[in-house]
Amino acid sequence: MIFRTLLFFLVMYLLIKVISRLFLPSDSKKKSRKGSNFFYQMYQQQQNQQNRNSRSQNSSKQNFDQIEEAEFEEITDEEKTTSKSSD
Repeated sequence: MIFRTLLFFLVMYLLIKVISRLFLPSDSKKKSRKGSNFFYQMYQQQQNQQNRNSRSQNSSKQNFDQIEEAEFEEITDEEKTTSKSSD
């Protein structure tokens, strides 16, 4: 009985190994390179996203500064026209 159980576990182990080998690439060098390439790509994507975020923050700050400056110019223009019309 114990022999049959051990044989069953051994066969299951070998079957799992064979099936898992089917899904792995055949070249082990490709496997290790692929893993490191994956982490490098994730790092690059993260850096690109941070760069985009910083650029969008800078552009939104510039837009805000332009709007603020335009409003200031509008107010000063109104003050000049009202002071000229009252003279």
